[in-house]
Amino acid sequence: MVKGFLKDDILVIGSDGLTNLVPQEEIFKLAKKDIERAPKELIEIANKNGGYDNITVIVIKNI
Repeated sequence: MVKGFLKDDILVIGSDGLTNLVPQEEIFKLAKKDIERAPKELIEIANKNGGYDNITVIVIKNI
């Protein structure tokens, strides 16, 4: 069942340069903590963990 994009939902769009180097749980934790800082922090973590690919991160919150 698809519920749609509801109020306060957070959508994280990331390239494989992110998802191959940062665990899913850490991505969600950082996105929930601070959506404005999350992309930069996630890119820094991915680079620290190897950063061998392009890294793209977009975080959207439905307000």
